[in-house]
Amino acid sequence: MSENVHRNRRQGSPAALVAALFGTAGRTDLPGPALVALLGDLGLRPEAARRALARMRDAGQLTTTRHGRRVDHHLAGAFGASVLRLRDDRGQVPAWDGAFHTLLHHVPESARPYRDRLRRAAVLVGYGPWQPGVLLCPVDRSDALREVLADVPPDASVVLGRLVPDDGWVGPGGSGGTSSTAVAAAMARRAWALDEVADDLRAHLARLTAVLDDPVPDDGAVALKRLSDATGPVYVDLLRDPGLPAELVPADWPGAELRAVLGRVALAFLPTVVAHVHARIAAAG
Repeated sequence: MSENVHRNRRQGSPAALVAALFGTAGRTDLPGPALVALLGDLGLRPEAARRALARMRDAGQLTTTRHGRRVDHHLAGAFGASVLRLRDDRGQVPAWDGAFHTLLHHVPESARPYRDRLRRAAVLVGYGPWQPGVLLCPVDRSDALREVLADVPPDASVVLGRLVPDDGWVGPGGSGGTSSTAVAAAMARRAWALDEVADDLRAHLARLTAVLDDPVPDDGAVALKRLSDATGPVYVDLLRDPGLPAELVPADWPGAELRAVLGRVALAFLPTVVAHVHARIAAAG
C-alpha cells in the first residue's frame, strides 16, 4: 500500500525546487524576488515561478508577509516540516522501543477532501499507511500535523496512539513472525514499501557517485542547477525513508551509504552554491 505524495515532488517540480532552495539557503523564509530569481536559475520563467509560488501559498505550503513592495515567503505546514526534516537529517535513527506511533482516522465520504489532505500530510512527514484509516510512524510526528489536525470535521474522528506488535501473520505469504520485532519489521516493510524504496535509493547512489567525477562549475547559477538536477530526486526519495530503527529495516538497507555520498556531493558544491544563493538574497534587499 503506497502513496504518490512524494512522486508529485519529483524531477524538478516547482515544489521540489522550492524545497531545495529553502534547504540550501538554511532558512525558513526567503524574499520573493530572490526565490523567483533562483527558480529562474533552475529553469523556470518568472511568470511560471510566481504562479507556482501562488499555488503553494494557496495549498498551505507557504505563507507570505509583505515588507513594503517586497513579499517574503515562509515555509508552512507539513511541507515545511518535510523540508526541515531533510535539512536536519543526519541519518540518526530512533531506538526501537517495541511500539509504533499511530494515527487512526475515520472520515466519511462527505469529508473526502479532508481525508485526502490528512493522508497526504501524514505521509509527507513520515507516516506509513498500514491499511485504510491506519498510519504508522516510528516516532511521534503529530506535531508537524497540528494545522491539519486542528481542522478535523465535526463528523470525523482522528485518534493518536501507540501500537505494540506481539505476534502476527504479515503478507506477502502470511508468514508469522518469530518475535514481536520480526512482526514489526514485516509491518514496516509493507507500510513503507521498503523493497521499492531500497531499489530507488540504490539507483540514486550509483548516479551520485558519478557526479563526484566531474569538477564543480565556477559559475554559481550553473553549479546550483547541476546540484539541483543531481540531488533533487534523491531528496524526494529520502522522504520515503521514514528513519526506522535498525531492527525494522532490511540488513542491506542503503540509506546510510546514500547519505554519506550525498554529504560528499554537498561538501563539493555548497561553497559555490551557497555564495550564489546568498548573493541573490542580498540583491533582493
